[in-house]
Amino acid sequence: MKSSFGGQAVRAGFYWNPAEWEFVTIDGKPGRVLPGESERRYFRVPVLLMLVLAPVMGGLFVVFLPVIGFALLLQQAARLVLRGARSAAPAAGRVLHLRRHSAGATEHPWRKAS
Repeated sequence: MKSSFGGQAVRAGFYWNPAEWEFVTIDGKPGRVLPGESERRYFRVPVLLMLVLAPVMGGLFVVFLPVIGFALLLQQAARLVLRGARSAAPAAGRVLHLRRHSAGATEHPWRKAS
């Protein structure tokens, strides 16, 4: 694939910027340039390859969008559970501390006296 840079005049076609995973379409009007600064690199994608890639990318989007939604939902639920556990930890520490001191100096709070 031929590479071009931002700000460069190019032929009509599809161009891919791998740094941002962006496809740019340049129409056939004269004087069309690629967007961005001269550091941005674009690769020209043949039309036949784009005809194959477009439905594949659309299918992947349709398949993975619900998966991403469920993953984000589970992540948020885990955050809420951890936040609750963190806020409950000091209270649990106080209860255990009180149990230890009320059990006496020779008696272990979790073991039965023998």
